[in-house]
Amino acid sequence: MADFQEKSKPPELPIAGRRNVLMTSALPYVNNVPHLGNIIGCVLSADVFARYCRLRGDNAIYVCRTDEYGTATETKAMEEGCTPQEICDKYHAIHRDVYEWFDISFDEFGRTSTPQQTQICQAIFSKLMDKE
Repeated sequence: MADFQEKSKPPELPIAGRRNVLMTSALPYVNNVPHLGNIIGCVLSADVFARYCRLRGDNAIYVCRTDEYGTATETKAMEEGCTPQEICDKYHAIHRDVYEWFDISFDEFGRTSTPQQTQICQAIFSKLMDKE
């Protein structure tokens, strides 16, 4: 089983002279344990495409994150009597374990709540605001 959390060197894009493919899928919410319907409707199709691209010899990178923002996270935290951060920590680990069990071939599986993710999103938003 591939362990997408323990990559020694992250994949790189682009590589000159090769077909470079960067893909993601719908980001799963961290408000529950993922079930087969979530996997089929969310991450499986991108996983199949990533595997196809790799078999063709493409430089393919599959990136995904758990979506840790929104009403669903807040509601689940209230239901379980804990903070949204505790919900995110708990269910991100569960999602990671389930996807590893299904051998989903992420090259990078992370979280939307990291400082790096926040910085990138804010930079993109600022750039868009500057184009008004």
